[in-house]
Amino acid sequence: MALKADFPNLNTKDPDGIKPNGSSYKVLVVDGKDFHKKQIVQILESERYQVIGTASNGKEALDLMEKHKGKVDLITTELDMPIIDGYSMLYELKQKGNMPLVVFISEDTTKGVMQDLISMGARDFILKPVNRRVILERIKNVLNKYLP
Repeated sequence: MALKADFPNLNTKDPDGIKPNGSSYKVLVVDGKDFHKKQIVQILESERYQVIGTASNGKEALDLMEKHKGKVDLITTELDMPIIDGYSMLYELKQKGNMPLVVFISEDTTKGVMQDLISMGARDFILKPVNRRVILERIKNVLNKYLP
């Protein structure tokens, strides 16, 4: 009978969600559609990101940000959501200061809207459909670029 230790570990890279100090990046996932929210959470958790919460709209996200003040490294969010949309949520986060990194994972939009979001402090805009490789690659790039 073969033991697990007899098999080579084929996954030799460190998980993307681990900081250089060994702790996990803390992420808040915001999306109006439960299916997309679950997909994004599963993708991030598979790379050992710590998803500290999920929200279905900008108001829930802002409430969670108050609760976890200063402890969120990154927010993934969508543009089109009920109550408070991604655009307004980004504006509110910017007004409060100490804004985490924000990456939009959203439907197709205009170049003007994307440019507005970037000028307001969003760090990237990923077009849906949700794609594991693209999301992990782009989030890792944002974290490497903006966090020490």
